[in-house]
Amino acid sequence: MSDAKRKVLLVDDDEAFLDATALLLEDAGFEVLKATDGPSGLAAAREHRPDAIVLDVIMRRPDEGFATARAIRADPALKDCRLMLLTAVGRRYQMLFEPDDLWLPVDKVVEKPASAEELIAELNSMFPDQQQG
Repeated sequence: MSDAKRKVLLVDDDEAFLDATALLLEDAGFEVLKATDGPSGLAAAREHRPDAIVLDVIMRRPDEGFATARAIRADPALKDCRLMLLTAVGRRYQMLFEPDDLWLPVDKVVEKPASAEELIAELNSMFPDQQQG
């Protein structure tokens, strides 16, 4: 990784999860921003231009993470930001989510609970051009 820290925006309505995950990512060398819902996450993304955004699905609405991902991709200033959906919805409801360009325009889908090591590895894998050898 270069000297510049990668900026990651976490968007999740579970504040304890946000705080714990932010600490883990900061310890791994990321700069972390936090938002507790889709609209504030979208506003933070527009203001801070993170390198990656990690979205929960169910926040104030059951589909809020999906709608937020589509709004990010529709914004010309944010459309190239790397997006990860981090959710327990697939496991809880036995649904398989796969990224696609229209309905779920994210780079990765990771199931909660993810270990710290898995989350960091998945985030790093979204930056192949900046990997350490």
